[in-house]
Amino acid sequence: MDALTFDALGRELDAHPTAIYRHFRDKDELLLALTDALHAQATAGGLPVTGDRAEDLRTVARRIKAAFLAHPQVGQLVAARTARRPHEFEVVEHILGCMRRAGLPDRDAARCYRVFADAVLAYASMEAALHALDAPTREADLRSWEVGYRALPADRYPHLAALLDDIPALDSPDNFELAIDLLIASIGARAAN
Repeated sequence: MDALTFDALGRELDAHPTAIYRHFRDKDELLLALTDALHAQATAGGLPVTGDRAEDLRTVARRIKAAFLAHPQVGQLVAARTARRPHEFEVVEHILGCMRRAGLPDRDAARCYRVFADAVLAYASMEAALHALDAPTREADLRSWEVGYRALPADRYPHLAALLDDIPALDSPDNFELAIDLLIASIGARAAN
């Protein structure tokens, strides 16, 4: 983020930096616009509202993650930001609707929205950060699970030694799907109470 300056952006776009100031007051405003651009990508074509609120939640989660991974340098930076713009509003409205359709009381719907959305954004940001690493660093991190962890003494790390073959790869897409399934199951169980 430090390398993102209006001068550098102007050079990249072959425009004078003052032209960028006409659109963005400062770097923070630019970052919020980039945040909403990711939300725009996630909501492109509309977010489906079907009879299956769980699948609707999966769809929005997958779209958010896909947008973050399509632009990992931005995706790793913006998860904690509130864009305060229309595409973000659309995502929030959609997820809140899913929570209410699950039968949650309004207070629980609002709280479950926050946990679900934050978990999706955090996971998407973490995956974007992994993808944003230079290839040798990313490969070294992934390889450490196959090499470094296997070299650990089993007597000191018995659980790790027993389960290492079953721990999914850091970059396995199944990890995100399991996280979303666990969240959705928890929301469903809460709605049933």
